[in-house]
Amino acid sequence: MRRNGSRAGCATAVVLVALSAASGAVAKSLTKSVSVGPPPQTNQIAAKLGVTKKFGQQFSPDINAYFNKKTTINVGDTVSFVVRGFHTVDFPAKGGSALPLIVPGKTLVSGVNDAAGNPFWFNGKVPNVGINPALFGPSKAKTYNGSQRWDSGAPLGKPKPLKLTFTKAGTYHYFCDIHPGMIGTVVVKPAGASIPTAKQDAAATVAQVTAAVKAAGKLIKAKQPANTVSLGESAPGGVELFDMFPASLTVKAGTTVTFHMSKHTFETHTATFGPTPVLKTLAKAFEGVNLPAQGVFPSDPPGSTITESPTAHGDGFANTGALDNNSKSTTIPSSGQIDFTTPGTYHFICLIHSFMRGTIIVK
Repeated sequence: MRRNGSRAGCATAVVLVALSAASGAVAKSLTKSVSVGPPPQTNQIAAKLGVTKKFGQQFSPDINAYFNKKTTINVGDTVSFVVRGFHTVDFPAKGGSALPLIVPGKTLVSGVNDAAGNPFWFNGKVPNVGINPALFGPSKAKTYNGSQRWDSGAPLGKPKPLKLTFTKAGTYHYFCDIHPGMIGTVVVKPAGASIPTAKQDAAATVAQVTAAVKAAGKLIKAKQPANTVSLGESAPGGVELFDMFPASLTVKAGTTVTFHMSKHTFETHTATFGPTPVLKTLAKAFEGVNLPAQGVFPSDPPGSTITESPTAHGDGFANTGALDNNSKSTTIPSSGQIDFTTPGTYHFICLIHSFMRGTIIVK
């Protein structure tokens, strides 16, 4: 009897130790990382797929996406968002939407004249616009349960990883306020529920990057309709090429050229012609909070013809204004047209991404 009792005591002790260890395992929280923009292994994966450095230099590819686009954790776990580009992480109250990037000001545009001394059409007609001030006030909360917005704010300098702990089970969608269409998901399961391992998460990242790089490689083969320029090219999943397609287009005098945004883009672009000093000044102004009306709005009233020639607006200035394929506003179109009436060579840029350049040759 004494021997049996000893065995029973040992068994009870083992069970208690096991339960204690299990309890400790459940209580221990995890931290998973999300790359906000392409993760570090992107270039390595691209090299394995045969995508050369020259491709990157010519087309400036990017992926406006979260990696992984879906992250699954348990209640009490933390997600560390590592920002690798000009992006935000915006968790609205559950069911809500992202903050707008551009907002109207309280005053109307005034005093903006062209090189000939004539007021542009938008003087006194439209409000000044600028970057949403809300994007410069990051949330201070360290936890999220879906009841109110948590926003990282626009990155300034080289931001540190942003850590957010999730305290309530549910499925939460988050957004980039700068690139509409860039969406991620955090699935929060009850404590103790099965979630993907670190190895499985890593495999998902590689798969997501691989698919994006392959899609980017196919974009350069995209064909444009006659007399049409695509401002960048894009594929589903946030894949972007920052170049003009085609980079050089030859047309006859009197031709109307259409400049349009690509189908899947999350970006905003312009097609802007004019003297180099003017274009540099406007592009520089897009780096600030208050945006230049001469760059944001088309050079001629909506519904009228924008004409480019060496004397347009006194110095050859012509601008489609900001074009956006994701805007819910009817005032921001996804394409613009410019008539080329006079033979010559006309260079243009995107004011928002001034490294994007193109040429229209008129014969």
